[in-house]
Amino acid sequence: MSFKKLFPNLYKELERYDSIYPTVLDHLQVCETEEEAFEIIDFFERKEEITPDAAEFLKELIKEHGVHVFGKRKRGDWEKYGLG
Repeated sequence: MSFKKLFPNLYKELERYDSIYPTVLDHLQVCETEEEAFEIIDFFERKEEITPDAAEFLKELIKEHGVHVFGKRKRGDWEKYGLG
């Protein structure tokens, strides 16, 4: 089941704040392993782009539903728009 289906209201809320820059969710979509996803979450938390509560929430989602709960996207999708 996808993040959008599990949490439709949260997904809509995050879309409202979406910018032309990749978000934590964009980065998580290209992850292949749980460890890689946790590194990304930790990075965004250190940079204070997500709160500790949000980081823990994302990690629990990944533990429960797998790394592709946010969808899957190939690397390079942002670069083709000149945003990489």
